[in-house]
Amino acid sequence: MATLTLHDIPDDLVVGLEQLALARGRSLDHQVIECLRREMKEQAKALAWLKDVEELRSQLPGGPIPIEDLVAATERDSH
Repeated sequence: MATLTLHDIPDDLVVGLEQLALARGRSLDHQVIECLRREMKEQAKALAWLKDVEELRSQLPGGPIPIEDLVAATERDSH
């Protein structure tokens, strides 16, 4: 297994990770690994979702709606 060394981790983040590790009966190392695994899964899901959205956008009649228009519409509808 590889070794990863991190520097300048904010104290509150370390405390939070230590609390999670303690509550779950894990070492700090194992808690960090679990957090990284969870985040990697979430990122993979998000990327797959974006790929699906792009595929659907490409199938729209007249071509895809520019992303700027989608963002503008979302912002307009949220106010």
